[in-house]
Amino acid sequence: MAANVNPTEAIGLGFYHFHPRWTVHYGEEIEKRYEEFEDVVKAGYTNCIIVEKSYLNDDEFWRIIFENDCTVWLNIYDYFDSSKEEYKEWSREFDEALNILRSNPERWERFMGFHFDEPVWRGQSNEDFLTECKNLYEEYGKRIFPVFATGEFMDSEGNAMQIKMDAAKMKKVIPEALKYVTDVGFDSYSVDVRFGFGNGDFIERNHQKIPEIVDGKSYYEELTKLLVRIVGHDVNVWFFPCSYTTGLWRGGKVDEDYCAAHLDFFCELLMRQKHQGGIITYTYKNNSNKPEELGLVSHLKVLDKNGNQKLFPEEANWENYSECMKNAVSKFKAIKANLAKLNF
Repeated sequence: MAANVNPTEAIGLGFYHFHPRWTVHYGEEIEKRYEEFEDVVKAGYTNCIIVEKSYLNDDEFWRIIFENDCTVWLNIYDYFDSSKEEYKEWSREFDEALNILRSNPERWERFMGFHFDEPVWRGQSNEDFLTECKNLYEEYGKRIFPVFATGEFMDSEGNAMQIKMDAAKMKKVIPEALKYVTDVGFDSYSVDVRFGFGNGDFIERNHQKIPEIVDGKSYYEELTKLLVRIVGHDVNVWFFPCSYTTGLWRGGKVDEDYCAAHLDFFCELLMRQKHQGGIITYTYKNNSNKPEELGLVSHLKVLDKNGNQKLFPEEANWENYSECMKNAVSKFKAIKANLAKLNF
């Protein structure tokens, strides 16, 4: 096995909904939250963490980050809205937290940048997204990483079953708003990439829009090409494999084999990209509104000191998936990503 590269240069692999806000399965106390958080990180399932502002300067959080060669992204979920406030007013609390972080050079080096979740379909204007990204990039010099719903950049929504939203009703992101974007991804969780497994009429419908789409793999490949073209400059690509038991376009539910195939395929597709960001599996937490939709927390193999399953012992371990994820993290830690650079 090759030696690990600098964590800030490695390809990333992480979970959505995984930081101390969500790690509450040993108990709600902060000590228990960190115990679960550290157990999963130490088990080798991730090398990058998307965290919210409230934990950004927490000493215990950073101890775990450094001891496990991880990097950190700040999740910005509540977006700037110029119709409600000035940018400086919106950014005040973020700036306070970021300036504290910047005063610690070791932590600042491990801080990769800013992550945004589907901002345009969630209501932000293209102009406000551009303003937000421009200010953050120029002030802090860190990476800008949105993930988009497919309906934000094409006439088909890959998660329409989950969000009950028609792509035609979604606002579209425009290339001019993406000037400061360094990293990008899209999410669509219910398309099977395995040979011989159908996807209902979903592929046929998307084939009418993009003729090169003929199966599950080409669906993701062609949408990647489309999104990169829309960005319009070199950009680090991220993928979002499914890792929760949601529904499928052909009917039925996601299972371990489906998720393992997603992970393997997206790891391979990532390595074919000119510039590699990483992988963020969706998602760690269970869906409180849909008890049948279990996240990875219910299936990851996490053992106590006696070798007994510590997380959700009543659920079946996804042993193969857990091993695939550990192997991918180990591999990515040793690969120096070919990172894109913005040129103004």
